[in-house]
Amino acid sequence: MVILTALRGLAARQFGAGFLFFLLLFPGCRSEPAANPSAAVETPAAESSSFFLSMPTERGLSFIGVSGIRSNPKETIRLALEDAARRVAVFYRVSGEFFAEINIGSGAFDYTNNVFTVLDYDEEGYKSFVDALQFNADTDSMETENTFFVRAAYPAALPAPVPYRPVYSGRNKKPDWVDTPPLYIGDYEVGIGYAGRHSSTADTCAASYKNAILSIIRNLNVTSRTGNLNYQAPGTFDYKTSSDNIMYARGSLINFYTLDTWIDPDTKAVWTLAIAQESGEYANEAVSKPEKPALEPEEPFPEPEIVE
Repeated sequence: MVILTALRGLAARQFGAGFLFFLLLFPGCRSEPAANPSAAVETPAAESSSFFLSMPTERGLSFIGVSGIRSNPKETIRLALEDAARRVAVFYRVSGEFFAEINIGSGAFDYTNNVFTVLDYDEEGYKSFVDALQFNADTDSMETENTFFVRAAYPAALPAPVPYRPVYSGRNKKPDWVDTPPLYIGDYEVGIGYAGRHSSTADTCAASYKNAILSIIRNLNVTSRTGNLNYQAPGTFDYKTSSDNIMYARGSLINFYTLDTWIDPDTKAVWTLAIAQESGEYANEAVSKPEKPALEPEEPFPEPEIVE
């Protein structure tokens, strides 16, 4: 019933009140809606800030799911709920590796910056969490920038209290943790994820969420190496310098939980505030001299399907 209410609300925003009246008259009709949804409803910054605040409540933990607007409203809701279920899977355990190599030389074009990342979580079993998610279609769904969000409650609890509450200020309701991130929140490590504007808001949110995970992993266990090369030959122009900087981090987290998300209404960049605890899987391992791992660059995690 809740999903049906959300479906009707989304359909009304996309296709107008006439289509909603049709749904009310024929709730069992299987006809597909039109393929060209209208522009998404803009959400004020104040309302958006309140929506994304995900402090633990009596209902449990809140997980934000995001999806691009599909031509079929029912599929839009399904994808958003599946995205929220992925975040539940990440909450229980997520492992990741981060490798960055920056090389700066004396030549005008002697600059390279390569970043490789990989995340591992329960990609097979995350759908089992979908049925346990609960949300109020009237208060826990939001549509903005051609992107649909659900805020779903999951019956779980964090192992320790979260003694923190963000403060919002300015016309854009910017949270204080963007400029002054806390080092720790209670018994938890803190991660700040940032992503500049991507091709869609859904992609930007996914990238920011992934970067928050990697931020905590880097804070917990990082190894760096710097190498410098200076070459001088008899010739006038036979001179070269090169600086090679490598950073490598690996870790495993439990209780990874997003407390707040802020979408800059001007730049459309997305900031994510998250907490987690180290699982100990890699905590006692000696970190060797970092070498470039056999990793391939990834698309932002998770990888939502978007229809422009």
